[in-house]
Amino acid sequence: MLKEKLLKSDKVFIVGIAGDSGSGKTTFANGIKRMFGEDVVSHITLDDYHVYDREMREKLGITPLHPSANNLKLVETHLYMLKRGEKIKKPTYDHRTGTFGEWVDFEPTPIVIVEGLHTLYDGIRDHIDFKIFVDPARYIKRKWKIKRDVEKRGYDREKVVKEIIRREPDYKRYIDFQKIYADVVIKILPSSIQSTERIKYLVDSVEEVYKVRLIMKRTEIPLESISLNIDLSDLVKASERDFSIGFFSDYYYSEKASFIDIDGFLNVEIFKSLFESLQNEIGYGELEIESEYVNAIEFSKLLICWKLVEVLKMFLQ
Repeated sequence: MLKEKLLKSDKVFIVGIAGDSGSGKTTFANGIKRMFGEDVVSHITLDDYHVYDREMREKLGITPLHPSANNLKLVETHLYMLKRGEKIKKPTYDHRTGTFGEWVDFEPTPIVIVEGLHTLYDGIRDHIDFKIFVDPARYIKRKWKIKRDVEKRGYDREKVVKEIIRREPDYKRYIDFQKIYADVVIKILPSSIQSTERIKYLVDSVEEVYKVRLIMKRTEIPLESISLNIDLSDLVKASERDFSIGFFSDYYYSEKASFIDIDGFLNVEIFKSLFESLQNEIGYGELEIESEYVNAIEFSKLLICWKLVEVLKMFLQ
């Protein structure tokens, strides 16, 4: 079992998840954590490495997206130490107050997830073994950030909107380009399959539907395949809600890549069969699905873990 091998190994594997504020980085980090367990996976957020607190950033007119607003050299040093299996003492940042807390000890587990604005920035990405960039459509990202900052962090809605607009130039300068270095880019888009012909969509209040496009770069290392079987007859019988999955190959910033499109809702029984295949490979996995269907984001988490399992098998050889 892969989990057992990871726990016995003295190697540390670092997963980096980059993207804009409110883009869903933590959602995908938690998906990996649930699949491998907290004894195998630990988590660092690069927000803790801000140089200035919120009040000082406002005085200086600088956003957290600007590299100089973050201690990126300390990030590099800490990642170097973690790769060597060494314990670090790291800073902490409290989003509710916008101030710094006490420095804390952090000891690496076999897999360390590092997520933040500059995870794949120059110098830092050299220490990352598996690189992910989360890239939602602009309006989806804005909506998620407003919801998170207002409901979870207690920010004023009007200030959040102003800050989103103020940050956009820095996002383009310092964050967006990082996706060209990612092994997996996660694009989250509006669904393209909601049928206006189906009366259900005209009379029922349904949750918002997303389409996910996974762009996975081809590896030069031959990877052992993992079987994720889908029974087509079960798919047809079970899927009363719209669902589609597609695949094509193309180039992404001059490198060969696989493109997987997932849209709509998949019946949870089919999802469970895929989950169990992956669970058998890892020797662990928590499933927290209460409804009959899972959306494209949940399904994409599974495919990312599948890709991660492939890479980890080579890493442990």
